[in-house]
Amino acid sequence: MPTLINLCEEPDFCLRFVNGGPMADRAVDSVRALSLAAAAGGSLGDVRDALVVIGDFWASGRTSVHEGVEPLLRELSRQRAAGLAVVVGQHGAQSVPVVIRSSAVRLGVPLLTTTKELHDWHELIPRLREYRYRQAEWHADQLTALLNRLPDRLADAHTATDADTDAMQRIADWLAAAVDAEVVVSDPLRGVLAATPDVLTRQPPRTAVPRARTESLPLSAAGSGAVLAVTPRRPLDDVRTELLGHAAKALGLIDRTRLRDQLMETRREVQLSVLQLLMVGEEVAAQRVLAGLAPGLLATETVRVHVIDCAREDREVTLRQAEDALAGRALLARCPVFNHLIVVDPLQTDEDAPGGVWHTLEAVVSALPEHSMGGSQVYALSSVADAYTQAAGTLVTARRTAGRVALAEQRADLMDVLPPATARRWAGTLLRPVLTLPAGQREQLVRTLELGLEFPHTAVGRLLGIHRNTVTHRINKGFGLLGLDRGQVLNRVVVSTALQVVVKYGHDAHSADPAADFTAMVSAPEVRAWADSFLEPLRADRRDLLRTLRVWLENDTHTGRTAAALDLAPVTVRSHLRAAAPLIQRDLPVGPDETEALDGSGNEREQALSGVRPLAFALHADTGRPSLPAA
Repeated sequence: MPTLINLCEEPDFCLRFVNGGPMADRAVDSVRALSLAAAAGGSLGDVRDALVVIGDFWASGRTSVHEGVEPLLRELSRQRAAGLAVVVGQHGAQSVPVVIRSSAVRLGVPLLTTTKELHDWHELIPRLREYRYRQAEWHADQLTALLNRLPDRLADAHTATDADTDAMQRIADWLAAAVDAEVVVSDPLRGVLAATPDVLTRQPPRTAVPRARTESLPLSAAGSGAVLAVTPRRPLDDVRTELLGHAAKALGLIDRTRLRDQLMETRREVQLSVLQLLMVGEEVAAQRVLAGLAPGLLATETVRVHVIDCAREDREVTLRQAEDALAGRALLARCPVFNHLIVVDPLQTDEDAPGGVWHTLEAVVSALPEHSMGGSQVYALSSVADAYTQAAGTLVTARRTAGRVALAEQRADLMDVLPPATARRWAGTLLRPVLTLPAGQREQLVRTLELGLEFPHTAVGRLLGIHRNTVTHRINKGFGLLGLDRGQVLNRVVVSTALQVVVKYGHDAHSADPAADFTAMVSAPEVRAWADSFLEPLRADRRDLLRTLRVWLENDTHTGRTAAALDLAPVTVRSHLRAAAPLIQRDLPVGPDETEALDGSGNEREQALSGVRPLAFALHADTGRPSLPAA
């Protein structure tokens, strides 16, 4: 049904609002055109939802206008007429008598002017019926177009939202209002999928059982047994019957989308399982699991790992965009710990090509607010955990760059400069109690220790798909076998370094003098040069960050104890730590006070070593402090 504003937009009617149209959305069912005298003389009749047009209001004199307008407007208000239009020579409030304007405002009757004469309106009235027909056709066309576009929109991950679980219910409610009926959408196996409230309060049916006047339509597009059952309160005309078909089509598409989303979620869970296998070095098992889902994707020897930090944004939106952009060219999984996405790029395409995985993800991240991405260097497929550690660490740099993306620099790491023979001998001796375990136990313990000393235990548990208590138990077992106190940060630093040596270089037979091997290892010219380069950015700071960091490590990374040893305020120590982190491009744990090593339950807080380990070794190689346990 057209509204007053619709008629004002039609040039043929020459209508304008007098007072700005505060009730412009009033529906107009019909038009009555008559003189003021005829209207006041009882010829008005039923004018509910009608636009009443009056002319010749000065013909009977000013007194008659005053006497006739008030009862006319009261009657229009009582019957809820759509409005009153006054024939004038030109538009404008000044063309309408004040008595009409004031009474219309007081009685809440929309007031308009028209420059069409009264006899013209008699000819225009049939045009209103034509206009209503055109509007109905347009409305139907729009509805049909919308419903015809629903398959594409629902198949588009950018427009179909997983959170829109009420879509089926909203269509049921809309249909019930449109055709004045009770509506139930149900499935023989899944029960009621959507229903109007009056149906649910009467008796929620298990399935839609057609009643005497019930129209039942299968949701054929869904490919399931779901049906739409509609029980109208009055007979349906052809237009409303057609609406049922449109509604069934839309509901079927929504149901199919739900099934598609369930399949997609299963695929994502498999991808996470594959990532977890790669994180523990089970690349063969990972390839086998992924073979049915993405044949050949992991048929590679080298990979890069990229970590996308979604910050406080909706990760699901980013996930869908990344999935579309990658189109199956890389393994993509939700991080089970942080609001991150983890991508394992098998390097099957030219990295520098515009369509390469890195550049594709860079485009996704740059278009999203607050997102950042860190990428690793090239690693062996068996070293995905190390690549992940490097990529996650690179996020520190990425967050500080204009493009919010960063690849790990090609600068040497500690593992790259250690003399392999000496390092293998030292690591093999230090870890001998663990390395002599049966093969299955050994691999399990080494991988858990390696990750557990890099990330919080809860994070490792989720990454590996095991409980955090299992992670803690394995780490305690490992340190127990080694005879070292897990509570000491520098013990953890040394053990994690030895583990990385074993993973990268393997290990040799038992050394007769592990302390001498350790000294020779950290005194190698390559190690000293690396340490000097690593610490160089810190030397330029006037706050003597090197001294703060050295004392902080010697005090087991306790802020309070460090502050006391340096005769500084704890806040100053924390300020030094925060200043040092970006200079060495590492995350450094900055606790609130001297109790920072304990969590709320009094248990030792797990501390990530990805930033502490290279710092401790660089300081030791450069200055001999802090002292590191050799074996």
